Amino acid sequence: MSLEKLRTARCIAGVHQVCKAVKSGTAETVFIAADADHRVLGALLAACAEAGLEPNRTATRAELGEYARLDVSAAAVAILRKH
Repeated sequence: MSLEKLRTARCIAGVHQVCKAVKSGTAETVFIAADADHRVLGALLAACAEAGLEPNRTATRAELGEYARLDVSAAAVAILRKH
């Protein structure tokens, strides 16, 4: 899924919040910054593998923050499923 989708989709940001969304099944697509610190990604990567989600790792933290309409950078962003 394209990063452009982050501009209009309902999304959440932050490694811990994205991890919660993946574990609860509410995350549709996961983006992890290519320059994110690998020490904090273990739980998120494991949750994605368990849920069968392949995270998109093409953007930087600054790009993810910009596409998700944040004032700060983001190591992880998830697009939430529509209810």
